[in-house]
Formats: sequence, structure tokens, C-alpha cells
Amino acid sequence: MGLADLGGVVVAADLPAPAEFRVLSYNVHNFFPASVPGAKSAESKAAVIDVVAGIDAAIMLLVETGGQESVREIQDMLRRKGCEYPFSSVVEGGDQERRLAVLAKWEPVEVQHDVTAFYNLGGLHVRVQRGFANCTFQWANGYRLHLLGAHLKSKVYHQLGQTDMRRYEARQLRYLVNGILDKEPDANILVVGDMNDSPNASPVTTLLGRRYKDEKQLYDLRPLDRYDLAWTHLWQAGDVYSRIDYALATYGLLPEVDLDKTCLPELGSLQLASDHRPLVVTLTPVEKSMAAAVLDRFDQSIRKVPNAVPTAEAERMIGTRKARRAEEQDNGSEAGDTGEE
Repeated sequence: MGLADLGGVVVAADLPAPAEFRVLSYNVHNFFPASVPGAKSAESKAAVIDVVAGIDAAIMLLVETGGQESVREIQDMLRRKGCEYPFSSVVEGGDQERRLAVLAKWEPVEVQHDVTAFYNLGGLHVRVQRGFANCTFQWANGYRLHLLGAHLKSKVYHQLGQTDMRRYEARQLRYLVNGILDKEPDANILVVGDMNDSPNASPVTTLLGRRYKDEKQLYDLRPLDRYDLAWTHLWQAGDVYSRIDYALATYGLLPEVDLDKTCLPELGSLQLASDHRPLVVTLTPVEKSMAAAVLDRFDQSIRKVPNAVPTAEAERMIGTRKARRAEEQDNGSEAGDTGEE
């Protein structure tokens, strides 16, 4: 077998499929060049590198890098830890400060980042701020993995409405998923990144596509820590823990996901490194048939939490206007809409 080596990067299509490998999604929180205002400290950067090196994923999406210069810094720091990531690609979106980046130990067969996606809102032509990462990896056995990465609009105020902007960005990402599925109905697609909203919020439900049949939905892999907790972000000022980072898989990919090894690892100085936790997805790159036992681990396309306390339907739907209004009537409350979406 002749290995094709492009500038020191081995193309995955020329390699035998590994028994399994890990994909990492991690918001590294302002990993900018030191000269950029707001850049994280050297100590925080070192903590990020310790976390990433400890996970040693084969492919990773990094959120909030400072672009090419920061990615080179990350590669150099990882190399000194014995972790080589010869392939890197930065998504040159409209946000000049915070960039998505894909790093990998193999060269993908296709890189088709989408930096032109836009939507119309308030009579304006609005560009998706950070674009979408889009890389396709393929192995000698023919197995293909489409990796899509996103960093949707934050909850920082915007005159156009930050929730609407995030919803429209999610819709554009869903269109990207649909475009791949239209060409490859059984496509193995993994969507990862910081979606900046909770699981029951409209941007996330739009992305999951629950109105579609099973074969076209995305399944929320819901990585868990050792306590079976799923929060991914800590807002320290308010002591608020939330789940806003996701790993979503298509129906075709689901049988190849090792859910027991799809997790929120606890290693290194996580709080020093970032306000987000790293998400790890473990995959076996060999086509498998769907089994009932796989789907049994999901409820409405979201991974079930083992030994979770059963939740009443009304409680499970809390956050929707319908559920809130019903609760207000039950309590005799005159409270208005909280604005949660």
C-alpha cells in the first residue's frame, strides 16, 4: 500500500481504517495571539494544550481560535507534548477575531468550508458570522466521515435580535446537512461546535430536524461526564451551568458511535483552560447496520441519561410558551413571558 504524503500529512483515504478514533470539539476561549487585546494568558493556553494533548483526538474542531497564527501556536505547543497535528484548516468567516479551526492527524479528501452562507433578516442580507467548517475524511475501506463545525451567534445583544440570528444560522447549517444527505442518504455526518443555546431552544431544535423522519434527523449524542452530567459551559459571574456545545450525528453514523466513550473528559486544569468543557466522540469507521438497541438509548433523538429521575411531560417541555402558560394558569400567576426560547 503506497501512502500518499502531502507536505508531511498522510491522506486518510490511503490508510487502513483504525479500530476506533476520537473526535474532539472544544471552545478554547479566546486563544488569540498574545498581541491581541483579550487574549488568554500563557498559563491558560498551557492548560488548553494539556487538555487537548491528554485527549489525543485524531480530529478536532477548535472554537475561538485567533486564526492561522493561533493555530500554528497550538500545533507547535502540541508538538512539544508529542502530539502531531500536521493538517490544519481555518474557516475564514466574517468574524475577524474568533475563528473555527479543524486540526487532524490525517489529510481529509475534501475541504469545503462554507464562508458565504447568509440569510435575510430585518430587510438585511446577513452573513453567517463564523461560517461553517466542512471536512470529509475517507479511509481505504471506503468509509467516509463528514465533519461539520459551527460557532453560532452568541447571546450578546444585537439590534437584529440575537435569538433570531442564531436560529437563522442554525437553519443554514441544517441546509448544509440536508445538502449532503440529498447526495448521500446514508451519509455519516458529525456536527459539532458551540451552538450558544440550550437543547430545547429553537436554534437547536431547528438543527436537530425533528420534523423529519428518523433517517434525516440529527441525533444528540449528549456527551456525559463521570457523574452523568451533560453541562458544557460555566458562566462564573452568575454561577450558571448550561449545555450549549453539541455533538450531533446522522442516522447513518449512529451505529458507529461508541456512546460509552462519547464523553466530557475530566483532565488537566479545565477551569483555567476555558469556560467550556471539551466534548469527545469515539467512532469506529466501519459501516454498521442500525440496531434497535442503539435507538433505545435515545428519546426524541436525544441520548438518554442513565438512571435519571423520570420527568413529567410538562416539566420536560418547560421553556416553551405553551408549557409556561399552562404552569402560570395552574399557579394562578400573572407572570409574563420570560423571553426564554
